[in-house]
Amino acid sequence: MGRTSPKFINREISWLAFNKRVLQEAQDTSVPLIERLRFLGIFSNNLDEFFRVRVATLTRMLALGVSGQMIQDDNPADVLKDIYSQNKGLQKAFDLILADLETELEKEQIHVYQLGEELSLEQQEFVTDYFANQIRPVLVPIMVRKKQRFPSLKDTSIYLAIRLLIGGKSSPNYALVEIPSNLKRFVRIPDVGSTHHVMFIDDIIRMHLKNIFSIFDVDEADAYTIKVTRDAELDLEDDISVSIIENMSKSVDKRKKGSYVRFLYDEAMPDDMREFMAEKLGIKDRGNQIPGGRYHNKKNFMSFPDFGRKDLIFPRLTPLDHPQLKNKRSIIQQILKKDILLNYPYQKFTYIIDLLREAAIDPQVRSIRINLYRVAANSQVINALISAAQNGKKVIVIIELQARFDESNNIHWSNVLQEGGVKVHFSSNDLKVHSKLILISRKKEAQTIRLAHIGTGNFHEGTARVYGDTSLLTADPKICAEVKKVFDLFERSMVRPTFRHLIVSPFNTRRKFGALIDQEIRNAKAGKEAWIVIKLNNLVDRVMIRKLYKASMSGVKIRLIIRGICSLVPGMKGYSENIEVVSIVGRFLEHSRILSFANAGEPLYYISSADWMGRNLDRRIEVSVPVLDPSLKQELKDYLDLQLADNVKSRVVDLELTNAHKSEGRKESAINSQELLYRHYEANLK
Repeated sequence: MGRTSPKFINREISWLAFNKRVLQEAQDTSVPLIERLRFLGIFSNNLDEFFRVRVATLTRMLALGVSGQMIQDDNPADVLKDIYSQNKGLQKAFDLILADLETELEKEQIHVYQLGEELSLEQQEFVTDYFANQIRPVLVPIMVRKKQRFPSLKDTSIYLAIRLLIGGKSSPNYALVEIPSNLKRFVRIPDVGSTHHVMFIDDIIRMHLKNIFSIFDVDEADAYTIKVTRDAELDLEDDISVSIIENMSKSVDKRKKGSYVRFLYDEAMPDDMREFMAEKLGIKDRGNQIPGGRYHNKKNFMSFPDFGRKDLIFPRLTPLDHPQLKNKRSIIQQILKKDILLNYPYQKFTYIIDLLREAAIDPQVRSIRINLYRVAANSQVINALISAAQNGKKVIVIIELQARFDESNNIHWSNVLQEGGVKVHFSSNDLKVHSKLILISRKKEAQTIRLAHIGTGNFHEGTARVYGDTSLLTADPKICAEVKKVFDLFERSMVRPTFRHLIVSPFNTRRKFGALIDQEIRNAKAGKEAWIVIKLNNLVDRVMIRKLYKASMSGVKIRLIIRGICSLVPGMKGYSENIEVVSIVGRFLEHSRILSFANAGEPLYYISSADWMGRNLDRRIEVSVPVLDPSLKQELKDYLDLQLADNVKSRVVDLELTNAHKSEGRKESAINSQELLYRHYEANLK
């Protein structure tokens, strides 16, 4: 499957295999029914971003005549061919799964209306009223003519392409109607007996086409859903006379007008209409014209209503207290006593907000520094920082404006922060800030005492409810001093710093982790205990992969937990026989990066913001931190052991990309690591 070299799996093909694992969750009958629908939405949302970024990049490369030899990788033309072929298969699987789920919904007395079905009188009145009062006022129908400029379409929207026969003429007229994105995609209509009914908003619009075009003598009106995907890569100018905010704002505006790279259409659309639309969009390659069913933007399944049926959704898991912080008046005082690990979404992210709020009013706190990559729409983190500034604290925020698809949000928050008295710095165009740091400085008599947060995830209250991440809170003077060095990179000149405790990209991450692998190789050859366990989102960098291959050939036992892309090929005879790779896809999105090394019987543990991709190792500010406290090392060991034992949500990664479920020990007991981790942290509170 896919274009691969003998020793490396192509990153795009590996990503498609990951998204197939998401699709497998929609197939899994042990997953609650409505959650299975929501996994279809996640699959679709993932695929949209993949086409906007990765496929757009490959298309650019192909247009520029870039070959595999030029980039020491697979040929872009071959990879695109594989992508389109595999995506076609995935879309067919998607449609079959959706049909099965609709059948299952019927059994649960939830009916999804199909166009052409009869509605009860009460339902008809409701739909007519809903169209007139909610939909019609926000519709903007646009007539499309051959000699007229085609309207610019948004890749976050779906449209109905309308074919009209007017006044007895045989030649059709065309129009476009954007489906309102500010209204719910699924509209609950009156129940019939004990059966719940729901309609796509698309179908309510279809039912009223003649109303929309009432000024014409319409004989026939047919609607076909279309969706486009644009190139989402940003082109940033190097003109130093242009402010960073202005530069980013211009680039985000350009993204809205990026080239079309994918045209999805209802396969029932007549060929002449499809050809007309494709020509107007400038998409000539049939490979980029993708047929589908009646409905697009199936990412909206993520918000499919649950009708109050708690048995059809995941049981609620309330984030837990941390035993060291439960019922404590001061988080700062607890950190000063002992290092703390927080693990989300199992434990409360609100401790981070409470820490910032406490620092905002603590009379001994002089300054707060934080770097932000993504934050929530109504961020309590932002509010706490502004509160601190208004309380006279020196608050310095490093904002990453290039956080993909969050650029506009981050521009907004940078303005809000500056208006609130916060000092804001930005990264440079060629060096993203992806670390997750907070530094709080306190004065006690003449002494400065610092506390730091180093984490694997963003300061985002929303994602902290579904992303598996880890934060270290520490007052270790050596680590805090080096966190200060990272912030100094932005507040002062970019002088190359030295780090003895933190591992920081682009300065020493590649070298340090490479040295740790080399150490395991030496220990294995000396007959000492030698193993490596690494948990990442993505493993792509070929230099690091070759290091792992070398370690495997030297006898180092390597176990990898890679959620997304994995270019490493495990189990190759005489090459990677000592490497096992699994991927866990379940209720929570595995996002933490945890690395451990045997170190001849005295294991080393790290948490990190960095995946092993070239960009994370060489072109971003990323921070990894050693976990030194023995009890916290044990906590990380327990975490990894549970995930490695998972035989419910764990899939085996191999060259064939079959995504087979890990079955070892399944007959004896089912181990769902995410469920057991929650129980583990819950038990620690007793």
